[in-house]
Amino acid sequence: MDPVAECGDGELECPCPPVGVIDVVGKKWAVCVISLLGRYGTVRFGPIQRCLSGVSPATLTTTLRALQRAGLVTRPPVDGRRGVVLAYALTPSGRRLYSALEPLSTWLRQA
Repeated sequence: MDPVAECGDGELECPCPPVGVIDVVGKKWAVCVISLLGRYGTVRFGPIQRCLSGVSPATLTTTLRALQRAGLVTRPPVDGRRGVVLAYALTPSGRRLYSALEPLSTWLRQA
């Protein structure tokens, strides 16, 4: 066997995940949102924005929508003081991603 294998020659399986997911998760606030929802569960927009100081409402909205399109975040209805309101929560895929990111978050807090 040749010591230098080439990707695409049928002998190697590409270890790269789908590029579209990396594009979404690689955005500045995406990992922060996933970590916050993973830690606290279902959270409304206002508390997310207050927790992530420095993110503008427009950027947070864009990030949340991208995470929804990627199937990582959902908007379940929640009983609020003034009736049913929408909040944000991780989907099963989002929870699996949070579990995978948690060791990295722990490492970053200790660095």
